[in-house]
Amino acid sequence: MPADVNAERTSVQHWLSRLESGLDQGDQAALAGLFHADSHWRDLLALTRRIRTQGGAAAIAGALAAGAAQLRPSGFRIAEGRTPPRRVSRAGIAAVEAIFDFATGDGRATGVLRLTADPAGGAPRAWTLLTALDQLDGCAERQGRPAEAAYSRDFRGPNWLDRRHAAAAYADRDPAVLVVGGGQ
Repeated sequence: MPADVNAERTSVQHWLSRLESGLDQGDQAALAGLFHADSHWRDLLALTRRIRTQGGAAAIAGALAAGAAQLRPSGFRIAEGRTPPRRVSRAGIAAVEAIFDFATGDGRATGVLRLTADPAGGAPRAWTLLTALDQLDGCAERQGRPAEAAYSRDFRGPNWLDRRHAAAAYADRDPAVLVVGGGQ
């Protein structure tokens, strides 16, 4: 791994560790110190259970601390199998952009972080942060097609349109509801 990619990865993981520590302790001052004064956070149900945007370090820190008290986020780490942390230019601003994963009391979540240099020369600070709930615990998506004869590769039987016409004709059953009149 080239040195600059390794430095970016280290910088992002250090920021994520500081974020998780601040969230665990509910330390709003430490959380505010992770963000530039003119920064923005967009949360999509992950930490606030709402679709919400916050601007400014103090407002972001307060909302993060409140959400963390309820949802107990943990396991912040750079997402494996996704684009690694990299240098980018967004809106003419040079930043390190990274995708990360974490867990909350509700389920699995991901985020996108953009770090920029601290004008005071300290550790990089977040310019933009996005967090999004990806999956609720206990509500996994079904994978693949249903195991029904309708999806088999037997071309000898009726096709989809024939089955649809037969279902609409109610030749083999009675309809569950019959509406007489239309309320004219």
